[in-house]
Amino acid sequence: MSSIKHSAATLLYVLPSIGLAFGAIEFFGFDPKLAALGGLIACLLGAEAHAAISRTIERKEVRRELQELTSLAAGLSRDLDDAADKIVEMEERFERETAERMERIFSEIRVIESLVKRLAETRAASTVAAATEAPAIEASAPARTAHATPESDVPPPAPERGIEQMDDTELLDAIRRSLETNRVDLYLQPVVSLPQRKVLYYEGLSRLRTDKGELIMPRDYMRVAEPAGMMPAVDNILLFRCIQVVRKLAQRNSKAGVFCNISAFSLLDSDFFPQFIEYMQHNKDLAQHLIFEFSQMTVNGAGPVEQASFEALAALGFRFSMDQVTSLKLDPKVLHDRNFRFLKVSAATLLDGRQMASGDIEAGDLKELLRRNGIQLIADKVEAEREVVDILDLNVELGQGFLFGEPRPVRESALREDAPALSIAAD
Repeated sequence: MSSIKHSAATLLYVLPSIGLAFGAIEFFGFDPKLAALGGLIACLLGAEAHAAISRTIERKEVRRELQELTSLAAGLSRDLDDAADKIVEMEERFERETAERMERIFSEIRVIESLVKRLAETRAASTVAAATEAPAIEASAPARTAHATPESDVPPPAPERGIEQMDDTELLDAIRRSLETNRVDLYLQPVVSLPQRKVLYYEGLSRLRTDKGELIMPRDYMRVAEPAGMMPAVDNILLFRCIQVVRKLAQRNSKAGVFCNISAFSLLDSDFFPQFIEYMQHNKDLAQHLIFEFSQMTVNGAGPVEQASFEALAALGFRFSMDQVTSLKLDPKVLHDRNFRFLKVSAATLLDGRQMASGDIEAGDLKELLRRNGIQLIADKVEAEREVVDILDLNVELGQGFLFGEPRPVRESALREDAPALSIAAD
């Protein structure tokens, strides 16, 4: 109790005791000493009652405080238990993530070792071929005369040759050097919503660079790299870069996605594809962001091996996209069952196919037919505004092409883990 309350309670029994003593003297004629003694006794009884009441109140307050302390201690105990559980959970998660990261790194190392081995084998094969051709060249060369000067023995320096001037052997050697020296650049081209033109996805495109920095475009390197068995190496490097980009994009946008092209040669490669699947098993968290893209020729010509490769990727949760569509003779249900969720058709094919021959799907019906089967239509290679108007008449909601954005290189610094944001180089 507070001092004010104590003082007030004291007055409640002191004043009546004094009044009792005076009243006994005045009204009843008690002896003053006896009256004073009576008043003192009344005061003592009041003080005792006051003390008893105060102790009762204090016991209640102490009991309440003890209950509060008990509940506080119980709360602290629960918090400590929760903290201990969280520490254990964090330790387990750290160990699990560390193990997964190490396994992912080991799988990357195994894939890279396979690529290095492949490049070494192709270089050795080309060296042997060059060595077998050398004697024939020397035998067919005219004999030097005794009067030849030393200068005549030195061949003139070969002029520098561009990509267009290279033959297939020179181009293949340039491709091999680009892969060996990691001169493989990742370019991103946006896929936008229509008519808003908001960037929703990107397509990852690879470009090789020669020793002089000249770009080797896919139409140039695929022609000679596929027969030489080098496309798995290109696909793998592109895959690594796409995964790095996807992780950066996912930090900013949980719905962002990147289309990554894979060739038929990679699906058939018995060395590359098993390691590729093993690597993707450790990156299943990227399934909602990484979309593998195959050409219509690859999909239509898929045999048992390619089909098994599709099924292995689909089992990991990865979605597919079909591009380079030249014919609208499609079965959307079959494509959906094979986990295809996107179909890229060029603007020219869509607009020319508004009235197709018998057996083909009319472009006007294609969008709705794909939608009913869970496949999104993307109008590709859109290069003019007039095409956009006609495409919107077909209810197409996604577009890609130079009109919406040219492929731009991703800066190498943006692919580092400590980079704050994805950076795409300006033209």
